[in-house]
Amino acid sequence: MKYSLENAGENDPAQDKDLAPGCDGAVPEGGRGQAGESITSLRRGLEVLRTIELAQAATFTEIRSRTALPNATLNRILNTLLAEGWIRRQPESGRYLLRTDANSSPALAAWHRKLTALAEEPRANLQRQVPWPTDLGVRDGAAMLSLDGPYRRHALSANFWALGSRPSMLRSSLGRCYLAFCPDKEREEILAALAHSRLEADRAGLRPDELRRAVAQIRRQGYATRDATHTSADSPERFGAVAVPVLHNGYAVACLCIVWIPAITDEQQILRAHLGQLLGAARLICDRLAAAGLGG
Repeated sequence: MKYSLENAGENDPAQDKDLAPGCDGAVPEGGRGQAGESITSLRRGLEVLRTIELAQAATFTEIRSRTALPNATLNRILNTLLAEGWIRRQPESGRYLLRTDANSSPALAAWHRKLTALAEEPRANLQRQVPWPTDLGVRDGAAMLSLDGPYRRHALSANFWALGSRPSMLRSSLGRCYLAFCPDKEREEILAALAHSRLEADRAGLRPDELRRAVAQIRRQGYATRDATHTSADSPERFGAVAVPVLHNGYAVACLCIVWIPAITDEQQILRAHLGQLLGAARLICDRLAAAGLGG
């Protein structure tokens, strides 16, 4: 059964999670109106895309409050963006996210699918050993991209996926791990891109001396942890994570992590109980990539 938000009340917060706009809503057709109307529609669509990009994951109500668009207009825009593959909607939380593969080349999209498939069995084995959500990430420009898998259905996963599918390169365990184990030239390219990021948090995190020390430490210990120093104690981003690299020819092509809630366990307990399992799963993924003749 499909729902429409066209007739939903302006002040109905329940619609975010309970109503899932379909992809068959009314879509403005190019050329039907005046040139000025078409440009306005395009501008509104771009505004919605920018809002979702900055929020990383946003509900219908959050997008509406930030764009001040009427329900019917926003519904049509979201339906169009869903149908054209520019965004996707999380069924668990009702949040909209950019489809980061929308502009990916066919070869890159195929590589992500192959990596996900080859990692499925090692990740399934890991998940049977670890009572916390796991995540597999690859580089996506100046951030990381979480590759969707069955582990999103873990009982706690929705808490973390509400934050979006592009973890920060400088703060997430996946990003910090990738930075430490990628080639030096690639690291320089990533940091140069972050220096021009529109996100102030990215630019503020570029502290060369600290980054050099962090990279050296991560490489020595073989894993990276999440930097949560920028979050408040009651922030939804206040969770722990540890990531290890999936290596090919000595460099990271992906990273694998475990995520946990600090109020229930702590980093040292996670490392003692699960670091060996996490490293073992990463090695198995690496072996499967090598056997398939793939390395990124």
